[in-house]
Amino acid sequence: MSNYSRAKIRRLLAQSDNAATADEKGAKLEELVCYVFGKLNGVEYYDKNILDAARAQEIDVAFYNRLNHSDVCFLDAVIIVECKNTADPIGSADVGWFVRKLQDSGADNGILVALSGITGAKTGIDNAYNEVRDALIRDKIKIILINREEITGLTTTDDLVKLLINKYLQLTLRRAVV
Repeated sequence: MSNYSRAKIRRLLAQSDNAATADEKGAKLEELVCYVFGKLNGVEYYDKNILDAARAQEIDVAFYNRLNHSDVCFLDAVIIVECKNTADPIGSADVGWFVRKLQDSGADNGILVALSGITGAKTGIDNAYNEVRDALIRDKIKIILINREEITGLTTTDDLVKLLINKYLQLTLRRAVV
């Protein structure tokens, strides 16, 4: 178990929130994701802003997950993370595009860090929630959502592992997006 610097997490979130451009916002959030996931046992940073051969899709951040040494051995050998820092919850189009990236990559799961959450869970409007459930039912792809409150609540890597396990099990067994 490793400890997180809560000051570093808050600083990177503030830098992302206050960045002048969308690209700068994304870069700071990606830096935060690299910090948080990079401290997990068996998880190694691979690259970010990865373009596919056709240059049609970009993966925000990817990690190599050494399954036999990993705290998160239930995830794929390649962990794909999509990062979204928007004022409002992200909608079905953004979630659907992430699902497509996962499909095209042959991934069984992915992490969606959406600081403001996703639409639909409470309102039913522009229902990104259903996109996550449909990906599970239709494609057997599990998308684990992480929001701002969950990131700011992390104090140790054990906290992140427990969060990911709970969300994975809720999605798999109850088909519940939490």
